[in-house]
Amino acid sequence: MPYFNNNDDAYRLFSRDILQKADEEINRLKKEISDNKEKNVKRIEAEIHSRVFRNLEIDINDLNADFSANLSRVRNEYTRILMKKRRELLDSIVEAARKKCIEFVSSDKYPNFIDAKLAGISERFDKKSVEFKVRRNDKVAIDMIKNKFEGNYEIKEINEIEIGGFSAICYEMGIMLDETIDARLREKQLWFYEHSDLASK
Repeated sequence: MPYFNNNDDAYRLFSRDILQKADEEINRLKKEISDNKEKNVKRIEAEIHSRVFRNLEIDINDLNADFSANLSRVRNEYTRILMKKRRELLDSIVEAARKKCIEFVSSDKYPNFIDAKLAGISERFDKKSVEFKVRRNDKVAIDMIKNKFEGNYEIKEINEIEIGGFSAICYEMGIMLDETIDARLREKQLWFYEHSDLASK
């Protein structure tokens, strides 16, 4: 046991011990606080980093979804417009062909067309009774049938034939010939729609 000359010596010794212990405790606490602070800062940074990247990933996914939706919408709109333009162009070509056919029916070449189509029909139907169908008020076709066809016949004017020509039906033989310009135009129109580069692929 140390010997103290007086109370002051004892006080100084105890005071030094207390201060030394206090300093050690303070240093220990400072280190613990510093370690905890560093650990918590790293944890908070990691959480913020994770949250930011998670939000960023969500934003990027949303942007990608929006971009894909917009791209699809633009592609669909472009396809719709392109198909509309193709259809308009095809229809304009067919309408121009139709006008040419109507002009042909009004020309002096139309009687030759009817005459050529009537040639051989009498022989083919073996002079049996034939029903002709022509466009309403088609005086050229009606007169040509009356003057050129050999055999019994009946002529019917119908609205279904809009341009010209005729159809001939022999019910007794079960034969029907469609020599209308309308039918030829429909055939050409169908072929054109199927084979034109303007048709949709």
